[in-house]
Amino acid sequence: MKTLLVPLDHTAAAEHTLAYANKLAVRWPAEVVLLHCIPNTPAVTADVLATEEQRLCSLVERLRYQQLTRQDGRRIRYSYRVLPGTLADQLQPEAVRCAADLVVMGLEPIDCCHQPTPATHAAALAELLACPVLVVPAGRRSLPRRVVFSADFGVLDKSFIHRLSALAGAFPAPMELVQFYAPLDRPQRRPLKQALHSAAAQLVWAAPITEHLVEDEARLEGADEFCARQHADLLIIAPTSAGQLAQYFATCHTKTRAYHTQIPVLVLPAIGYHAGQESCCERCAQHPESLAVSSVRSVYHTIPWV
Repeated sequence: MKTLLVPLDHTAAAEHTLAYANKLAVRWPAEVVLLHCIPNTPAVTADVLATEEQRLCSLVERLRYQQLTRQDGRRIRYSYRVLPGTLADQLQPEAVRCAADLVVMGLEPIDCCHQPTPATHAAALAELLACPVLVVPAGRRSLPRRVVFSADFGVLDKSFIHRLSALAGAFPAPMELVQFYAPLDRPQRRPLKQALHSAAAQLVWAAPITEHLVEDEARLEGADEFCARQHADLLIIAPTSAGQLAQYFATCHTKTRAYHTQIPVLVLPAIGYHAGQESCCERCAQHPESLAVSSVRSVYHTIPWV
């Protein structure tokens, strides 16, 4: 049995996250572990924890039969974890405890021009986890019928491919593998194409896989345009830096209704982050002090251990 770990608060957007997780749990199938964290205050007593767990149970029972058929709703197994503390403190230990195969959480855009990435944000939490993180935007979403996997396949670690192959049962849809390169990298087209082909050969995926080598200076904007042309409803990314990950969830993209903010984004776990900083748009580039700083994990992976 697979396990989905779903951190929830009591906002309206949390219902959309749980509804999407329910659909995945039926398809895969998987057990759903619901995690709700209460910041440490003197008021967090056993009675408070019990009350919050009951609220989660009520939400589950309501959505179980509103969004799914009665037969499918009965098939899902739920467990509840209501804990004192912050999500940043509890998510990683809980993912290890329940051996989560996938974390499903909501999308919380950040103003990357004026604030660092909050510790509770998906971009920060994804760095702490060894399992993939599926970030689901608000709104009712159907399960993917077309998937785009955008990455730098020339430096992609093989373990990424194995971890993605493990999710094939959850997302049995045709996949488009796309490698973007800048005009200055035209002499590297052949090795990039070979790396792309090698990744496709290693990926265990039931549905057809198509390879694309696309020239575009702006990787994120290029991915948006490519996803729109393909009518993709799931984007998979394997970021190579903390800044590259954070830029996907910036408010500047949300305000312009960028395509990737309208569909779920699956973040493969980080291996070998580099310390480079990146701006996500021209506006952010004018505020260099706001670029995402390297995390402790990022620095750890840059140390040349012998």
